[in-house]
Amino acid sequence: MDGLTLQIYNWLVDTDEQETATFLNDCSIENVYIDTLFELGGGDRMTDMFDVIVYVPPKTYKQLDKFSNQISKIEEAIHDNAQGDNVHVRNIEWRPQIRTHEDRQTQQVSDEITEHLTEDYVRKKVNIMTNSIKTNPHLAIGSAKELIETCCKFILKENQIEINKDWDVQRLVKETNKIIDLVPFEVDDKEKVKIATSKVLAGFSNITHGVTELRNQFGSGHGHAPDFKELDELYAKLAVSASSELVRFYLTIEKMKKKNAS
Repeated sequence: MDGLTLQIYNWLVDTDEQETATFLNDCSIENVYIDTLFELGGGDRMTDMFDVIVYVPPKTYKQLDKFSNQISKIEEAIHDNAQGDNVHVRNIEWRPQIRTHEDRQTQQVSDEITEHLTEDYVRKKVNIMTNSIKTNPHLAIGSAKELIETCCKFILKENQIEINKDWDVQRLVKETNKIIDLVPFEVDDKEKVKIATSKVLAGFSNITHGVTELRNQFGSGHGHAPDFKELDELYAKLAVSASSELVRFYLTIEKMKKKNAS
């Protein structure tokens, strides 16, 4: 979920339109700049004019007439949000969302993670992370780090481990590795496998932590020159891939542990 989609989503949640917000979860909203309007009479006030495109899954697009209530509320939220930002929305268009092979792989990762963790907070993080790699890489990187933190805290809490509020993502991974059964099946020299696996998982954590530091040092909003180039989506893919694999591994291991215990 990119910046504008997230804005509208939060707007709907804040106005108690949860059903419509849930509908928007599978959509994406894009702003297309058209022109800058100047106030008549020689004033200095300017208003940017945009067309807005709402992309929806193909199956939903084929039966849009069944979702007239949600469409009306989303369009109302778009106009209200634009007015608050002094932006003029000229037109809102609904289009089918065509997913590439890469998009489908990313969605599969999201589905696997949310199958295990169903809390709303985690679901939002997964959606934000996977849908904003191209449109907002900085948001994807930050969400990737937060996803690891949330997953570790979830597992530690499940195992009745007290969490120190000062633990960073690397410490959370370290503490999670201590209590999780990294090898829930029989192998030769289980202890060596645990040690090696723990190092791999720590490496995933280091990747996400390092990319996040890059974002903080070289990202937007830190007083750089106007021509400063933001961090490329390549780094967002690295962080998202690392965090996704780490979280999927943790949750699968936890699922296996619970299955063996039952």
